Amino acid sequence: MQTFSPEEDATRQSLSDALDTTDVAINRYRLPADEGLPGGLHTHLSQEEVFVVLDGTVRFETLADPVVVDAGAAVRFAPGEYQTGLNDGDSPAVVLALGAPKASELRVPLDCPNCGHRGLSPKWQDGEVMLGCPDCDADHRTRGCPECEREEMQAAPGGSDGEAVVVCPDCGAVRSEPQWV
Repeated sequence: MQTFSPEEDATRQSLSDALDTTDVAINRYRLPADEGLPGGLHTHLSQEEVFVVLDGTVRFETLADPVVVDAGAAVRFAPGEYQTGLNDGDSPAVVLALGAPKASELRVPLDCPNCGHRGLSPKWQDGEVMLGCPDCDADHRTRGCPECEREEMQAAPGGSDGEAVVVCPDCGAVRSEPQWV
């Protein structure tokens, strides 16, 4: 048997690692006010995700309608459903994220500039985030933030049209679409 004790100030902790789980991914997030879950708008192709808000209130956004989840409540996202979460409150929120199966391919709702395929796969390559196209096998890199020069921008819900935009997680600068390098 293995146990887990959370570090109160840790932003992200993997319970999967601490508990040595084999079939389920479990993460605990502590989100300061106005902070979001890491990774921006994304989906897991084969992973079902459940988020349990332990403290605070979290607004989960999709390409459709947002849902607000208060402490003690949970929300489920099916495989292939794009989602991200943000603490809109004035105090920290604590979220437990459960995903099964444990491993799953990620996609972000951006179109390949070569072939137009929707759903690029983020991956680390030589210390930077690349977006790979599963259709044409091309790897792409986006330009960073035009305002604060952060290297990585993230996909986010773009409004009523169900499209994604690209947002800087540091300063909030928004582009209607990525600028490719």
